[in-house]
Amino acid sequence: MKRRLVLPLAGLLSLSAGTAFASETPMTGPVQHIDGYTLYFGMVPSAIAADSVGTHSPGPRDAHGLPRGNYPREHHLLVVVERMRDGVRPTGVQVVATVPIAGQTVSRTLAPVTINDSMSHGAVFVLPGPGRYVFTTIVRVPGEPGPIVARFAYTLAHNP
Repeated sequence: MKRRLVLPLAGLLSLSAGTAFASETPMTGPVQHIDGYTLYFGMVPSAIAADSVGTHSPGPRDAHGLPRGNYPREHHLLVVVERMRDGVRPTGVQVVATVPIAGQTVSRTLAPVTINDSMSHGAVFVLPGPGRYVFTTIVRVPGEPGPIVARFAYTLAHNP
């Protein structure tokens, strides 16, 4: 299975992940094993992703067709969902991520994205400045009895 984009992003970023009860469970790294699935998290400034993914540009809409908020402050969240027993990335998966930003809770449904012939899910978040951003993701896999919930933190250490 090709993970050329996901694993380098994970290794370069300051992320940590936890489970549904993250306040009770210690935070871990950008690879999380939950309920028979492996979740990979990556976060990269859209300006850096522009060189790797042709649809990222400083135009009026982001890579997912949404009106652009603030291009220099946009960061692309990427989540990969992989079934542990066979390494398959299931289809029809729904991923929603929420994060408190500047006193508001921002929620995005991550769009399915094919990278290197493998399914991923992504969305753009505008991060106003340096700090720690704690994301909660809810993953719904068709045929599974309930959602997979994971929390992870991303530390933005610079101003754009």
